[in-house]
Amino acid sequence: MKKLSILIVNILFSAATFAEGYYFEMKMSSAKQGPLGTMKVYEQDGNSRSEISVSTPMGPMDMVSLALKSNPSTIYMVNDKDKTYSEIDISSNEQWKDSKVEDYEITVIGKEKVNGYNSTHVKVKRKDSKTEQDMWTTTEVADYSSFMQAKTKFTGRDNLYKALAAKGASGFPVRILSNEQGNEVTIDFVKAEKRDNPGSMFSISGYTKASGAMGGVNMQEMMQKLQNMTPEERKAFEQQMKQQYRQAH
Repeated sequence: MKKLSILIVNILFSAATFAEGYYFEMKMSSAKQGPLGTMKVYEQDGNSRSEISVSTPMGPMDMVSLALKSNPSTIYMVNDKDKTYSEIDISSNEQWKDSKVEDYEITVIGKEKVNGYNSTHVKVKRKDSKTEQDMWTTTEVADYSSFMQAKTKFTGRDNLYKALAAKGASGFPVRILSNEQGNEVTIDFVKAEKRDNPGSMFSISGYTKASGAMGGVNMQEMMQKLQNMTPEERKAFEQQMKQQYRQAH
């Protein structure tokens, strides 16, 4: 009876551990524009949800993306308000795909303290890409290996993590400096925690596929705000949207 009780406890503990989810938050900034916004990431049972809120001349703009374990080669850009979505094939999208381990070129810069964590500063470049990025990784984030699995544009690349580990730079990125077409964006780690997230956060059931490429944006709301903008605000907004489009694609 005692052995049976222990077995039941172990099974229940294992089930609870598997069902446990995660949450982490990062902030984004630019050398040219200052603070840009935040990125909040939720993970549950192999599914990831990324919520990015960016500041624009016409107010905040929210973008939501889903990475579902049932279709790992696709990212869903979701508009919760309009119940629509669009798709990105990440198997051929340079900004999202994970290259082979041997295709990552990792250069270790040195040890630095970033956002309160002792980190390893590295430069990362892929052989099939002209762009590179700086990363500061650390093992001091509690349960960091679990947070690394959440799939976003900046995290969740297993082969990249293997290449980093081979260079002695294992860990979760507490800062990422991405240089894309001359635009530098810094992503800084804010916090991470274990959290059970509802399955509805990772579902597109009841959603309609958008006809255009902006399924994650409320176009009607955007057009209304554009009409109320001054010519100067509209020009600044157009420049910012071009920059954000390049960063997303």
